[in-house]
Amino acid sequence: MTLALPAPARSLSHGWRVRLNLAAVLSAVCLAALQLDPLLGSRAILLFLGCGGLLLLSNFQHNIQGLLRFWFVLLLPLYCLASTLWSEAPSESFRGAIQLWLTVIIAVTIAVRVPPRSALRGIFIVMFLTMIASVLFGRVRADIGAWVGIFGSKNAFASAVSVFLLASLATLGDRAGSALERCAGLAGLLLALPLIVLAQSAGAIIVVLPGAALILAVLLLRWFAPAHRVVLAAAVLMLGAALALVAAAYWNEIMRLVLASSGKDVTLTGRTELWAVALEFIGQRPLFGMGYRAFWLHGFAPAEALWAQFGIGSRSGFNFHNTYLSNAVEIGIVGVALQVALLATALLHTLRWSWRAPGAANAFFAGYLIMVLCSSAVEVQVFYQFSFQSVVVLLALVYAIRAGGQARRPR
Repeated sequence: MTLALPAPARSLSHGWRVRLNLAAVLSAVCLAALQLDPLLGSRAILLFLGCGGLLLLSNFQHNIQGLLRFWFVLLLPLYCLASTLWSEAPSESFRGAIQLWLTVIIAVTIAVRVPPRSALRGIFIVMFLTMIASVLFGRVRADIGAWVGIFGSKNAFASAVSVFLLASLATLGDRAGSALERCAGLAGLLLALPLIVLAQSAGAIIVVLPGAALILAVLLLRWFAPAHRVVLAAAVLMLGAALALVAAAYWNEIMRLVLASSGKDVTLTGRTELWAVALEFIGQRPLFGMGYRAFWLHGFAPAEALWAQFGIGSRSGFNFHNTYLSNAVEIGIVGVALQVALLATALLHTLRWSWRAPGAANAFFAGYLIMVLCSSAVEVQVFYQFSFQSVVVLLALVYAIRAGGQARRPR
């Protein structure tokens, strides 16, 4: 059974439809504010909080019930808030934790107010606008000729293009969508393919492939009966196991080929050096870390040294390029365990949702989660405040759990 809000009965007033549309619009604006942050600046955060607050208040009792049902999602910001007690920078940890809490509350509210297909539609529109803005107002790095669009780096632009590619692919394969929507999905796919090449990010291309493959696999499941899906899944698992064995046997050769084709050195453009520094700090405070958002601060000597070493003149927008190591430095192994639990729960429930009722929405969220997990080893993806990636991951988690609950109800 697919996850969808019940269709309004004929006896319901027209006002109900207006309120439902308002929730979808407010949710889309929230997502747009986070994604278009490079253009909007500080106004993006105000727009996100303002629209998120209106969404929360528009049906307050229902939204509070949703937050209470998914209370476990709030454990992570609560732990980050608790890190203020041992943080090297208590005021920064306190402020960051409150901001993360607001981000999580708004994400859960979007998920309990807007159906999954509407969320996919909103993400697709937001990413399409982002790509248009990047083409019209973006820039190109003069040194290597890579596109960075409206973002500060080619990696950030490539990450956004990857999301756009997955959303376009899912929209194109949405049988419930109109012909216009599917044409828009095709146009988005044709735009995303050259843009991801122009970004010159081999990592983005590598991690988007399994996400796109999973979307195609979920969409393909619609054509098979449940019994036939078991056979198909077994064949895919056997093929995956065979490929894993080949990759393990020729790992060094594969890595040399990837590095040579992408123009990277054996340090992955300095990432291994950053990881060594991160492991050193984790070893000093392994369980609870230094405090949420308490490392990359102006005036903190280790952060200043890394900014100088890697030529980060702005002294911002830099990290350890590994989700788990970077977050372990700040919130320790305990905090990272909470994050891994949320990611694993989101992935497992989304895969089960996709298996039971394959469709465009769960195909997109499954593909997105796979892409996030694949890229988490070389980039910091989740969880931090006012993060588009974190919001989408939480949407997938809530949608998948709600779908499982509806599937278990008696018909």
